[in-house]
Amino acid sequence: MKPARIDPKITITRTGLQVTADLSFEEWQSMASRFGAAMSSAAFVIGDWLVYGEDHFRGQKRLPGFEDESISTRRVSSEIYDEALRLTGLDRSTLVTYAYVARRVPASLRNEQLSWEHHKAVAKLKEEDQQRWLQIAGAEGDDEHGAVSTRRLRKSITAGRLLTAEEMTSDPADRGRLNHIPFLNRLNAWWAQMKDNGWLKRATREQKETLKRDLSMVVRIIRELDSN
Repeated sequence: MKPARIDPKITITRTGLQVTADLSFEEWQSMASRFGAAMSSAAFVIGDWLVYGEDHFRGQKRLPGFEDESISTRRVSSEIYDEALRLTGLDRSTLVTYAYVARRVPASLRNEQLSWEHHKAVAKLKEEDQQRWLQIAGAEGDDEHGAVSTRRLRKSITAGRLLTAEEMTSDPADRGRLNHIPFLNRLNAWWAQMKDNGWLKRATREQKETLKRDLSMVVRIIRELDSN
């Protein structure tokens, strides 16, 4: 690999970063965003490259040694990853993850203002939900980059709503105390999953009445709060 000079004072090689002249604090600081952007871009590029290989070469026996029609599709896919591992030097689990995110999150939904980790967090969702959460992550900033942190995004997806900053920060004085927020978040996430799976359309009247009885405790708690 030929060394890449990204700045008159900086050279990047396969084994690290070489600083050839003194950097100011501002110069050192500005490098972080460039590294982050490069890493995020590389993950998407490699992922898209792998998806192309899977879609175009799996089952077509174009790789060396794939002339035998009896070789299974799974074997072909495995050989593609073996070749990618050899060419990139990355481990298989990393390659599989890159390809998974690239396949699950279409280019039309990707937000260049967000990191690859943000997109990984939404990859398991339906496309309409991916779009909604990526928009939320870009609009409700936690940091200087104007984006929700990936930790907050993951926890919010599980909860089914954007968690507040207070909910993300636990008070040391509250440790050991029973807190209602985790229970409500799980309840909200469960109900969102029920709706996504079409339960409301499929459920009988009796099933709905049973669920209403089970949830009546929530109404009771609210009434008790109002009466005191």
